[in-house]
Amino acid sequence: MNIYLLDTNIISEPSKPVQNNKVTDRIKKDIDFSCISSITWGEILSGIKCLPKGIKREALQSYYINQVQKVFEIIPFDTSAAAVYSDLVERLKEKGTPAPKFDTLIAATAIANNLILVTRNTTDFKAISEISSLMLENWFEE
Repeated sequence: MNIYLLDTNIISEPSKPVQNNKVTDRIKKDIDFSCISSITWGEILSGIKCLPKGIKREALQSYYINQVQKVFEIIPFDTSAAAVYSDLVERLKEKGTPAPKFDTLIAATAIANNLILVTRNTTDFKAISEISSLMLENWFEE
């Protein structure tokens, strides 16, 4: 049973040369209760493809394909998430606080699946959490 939806800045922490041990330990601790969104997966794959060909790109691609993709369920952006997304966009527009599209898509996925969104950038999701049931955690600050 998934409880946590890990944002890109969380799931990418173990692949960094200098890691935040608090975050990587928490990922290990809650690995069986964590997943990522198809939006995050797309961001990761796109980021890897933008890198120049070479050892770094190959190492990251290997890590994400052979470890992350095999360990973490990738939650699709489905019709339920689409309905939540359209509601969020309208409510944010009415409030005058639009949010970045990818953040709104990821938040909609979390809300639609009743997951806690774990991100380092909680301020990016503040406007969304104020108008919805979005639950947030920041493992960098715990």
